Amino acid sequence: MHKRRILLFIFTIAILHSPIISAQKVKERAMVVYSKKTKEHSKAKTFAAFADFGTSLFMRQDPMYPDLSECNASLDIDISYGYFINSYFYIGPGTGIRTYFGENFTMFPLFGELRGYWKRIFIYSRGGYSLSTSGNNDRGGAYASIGLGLNFISKTRYKLFFSMGYEFQDHRRKDTSVLRKEILTGKNGIAIRIGTQF
Repeated sequence: MHKRRILLFIFTIAILHSPIISAQKVKERAMVVYSKKTKEHSKAKTFAAFADFGTSLFMRQDPMYPDLSECNASLDIDISYGYFINSYFYIGPGTGIRTYFGENFTMFPLFGELRGYWKRIFIYSRGGYSLSTSGNNDRGGAYASIGLGLNFISKTRYKLFFSMGYEFQDHRRKDTSVLRKEILTGKNGIAIRIGTQF
């Protein structure tokens, strides 16, 4: 009889305690879901910076002025700092430097950048104006770039990516002959980059 009472008591306690356990599990699951959604939301709307390094290989040269067409590549460094509107779109201003091999001038592009993301793939577009540092003989102009990229390390805080695209740089140089004409030598090239997001 005494054993029956003990078993009945244990059974009663178990029945009364089970709703408390299930309620705690429901609460814990709800907290996990809320934490994940909060984390996704914080990632979707946040500030970010991008830095990339690479080169532009030019596809076109000017046969009329071979002294202006010796350069066939440039050393490029860019950085931008902006805002993720949501999980898919980033927008922000940026600046960079273009050092042209074989030519005695450097460009400093100032641009706005838009990026669109889908999983690990992204597309980017830039538009702005470049300043030249080589005095009166060289003058900068319109700058534009568009391309496609891939995040190949994206699970850490610092993401690494590779991108390739088309780049255009308006460049005007005064002819050193007697005519002293201003010659338009726009540079159209393939831009290859490796960079990081932080």
